[in-house]
Amino acid sequence: MKTIKLLIFTLCLLLCISVKAQNRNNENEKLKSLKIGFITQKLELTSKEAQGFWPIYNKHQEKIHSHRESLKESRRNIRLNGGFKDISDKNAEELLDKFMEFESKIHQEEMQMYQELKSVLPSKKILILHKTESDFNRKILEQLKKRRAIRQNKN
Repeated sequence: MKTIKLLIFTLCLLLCISVKAQNRNNENEKLKSLKIGFITQKLELTSKEAQGFWPIYNKHQEKIHSHRESLKESRRNIRLNGGFKDISDKNAEELLDKFMEFESKIHQEEMQMYQELKSVLPSKKILILHKTESDFNRKILEQLKKRRAIRQNKN
């Protein structure tokens, strides 16, 4: 009887984890779709510009995302190992070097993307892209803050 209960509990737990992962993937896809629409609207790309723009943009965004995930993983490891207060100065220096390396890679990737985009977009649209990405991120953060405030008011 205990074995059956344990098995049912384990299956329910796995199901919950699976559903949560699917929801997170759906949210990420929805966010990507919103970003694509936002960028498309703001840049007013011609069909020729869009054909050149999206492959370059997507390639670099994947690399940037990968670097940001590595940065998040490092932060997660710190948090799981007691946080910043519990690390030694030597480990802190190593982590700082890692953070700077990740940030540098992200910046280099963005610069390379802008350079490649010069061949398919006028410089003015590349500047608009930079501003549009910032505007999009700001709007998303505002939405998250509103949702958190609503959730806190409900509790």
